[in-house]
Amino acid sequence: MPAPETSDRPRNALVAGGGGALGQAVTAELLRRGERVCVPYIVEAEAEALRTAHPQEVADDRLRLTRSDATDLDAMAAVLDVLTADWGDLWLACSVVGGFAGGTKVEDFDDASTLEKMLTLNVRSAFTVANRGLQAMGEAGGRVVLVGAAPALSPPPGLSTYAASKAAVHALVQSLGRELAGTGRTANAVAPKMIDTPGNRAAMPNADTSAWTPPEAIAEVIAWLASPEAWTVNGAVVPVPGDG
Repeated sequence: MPAPETSDRPRNALVAGGGGALGQAVTAELLRRGERVCVPYIVEAEAEALRTAHPQEVADDRLRLTRSDATDLDAMAAVLDVLTADWGDLWLACSVVGGFAGGTKVEDFDDASTLEKMLTLNVRSAFTVANRGLQAMGEAGGRVVLVGAAPALSPPPGLSTYAASKAAVHALVQSLGRELAGTGRTANAVAPKMIDTPGNRAAMPNADTSAWTPPEAIAEVIAWLASPEAWTVNGAVVPVPGDG
């Protein structure tokens, strides 16, 4: 089966969470590859960081920043209605929205608030971006790329709510990959280990960071999965790094 035909660059990408530590690297890599990127955001400081880093792309309307909630189906539909009217069909629906919680045993939780937060940030955002993103894609096909987590592949103690939510993201892309088979669209996820971000360094000041993965390395994998050349990969959860 040959690779599906796609329109010439720039292709249109939605990157929810594109202003976070990993998201900024993903946004930068897609822009470097010649794509147009729309980043829905909630935190103004993250949007301002993108404006500062990519002023020419903002001026050229290759980077569009839209205040919106990536966990809200109606809000994402509204963003994409405007985006596709201006830019045309969506090619990439990517969510790097996420949250982390750990250090508590299941029996020690007093309520379900942490679980609900993990499900909202990690699963609902992924589902919303995939759902609305697929509806905005055209006949050329497209890509859904989400972010899982290595701890969900072999969950350690104390990470029950986080690992469960990321395992749901893995299941989402595996099921979705089967739904999209033969359509010219694919769905995949990356499963990072520890990401080398300022926030993680601040939270673990005494940790050995030598094996942590730079966000830029993960962004390169995401950008490849988002490319037409990755058409044979569908329904996969890709460990990053993949060294076991």
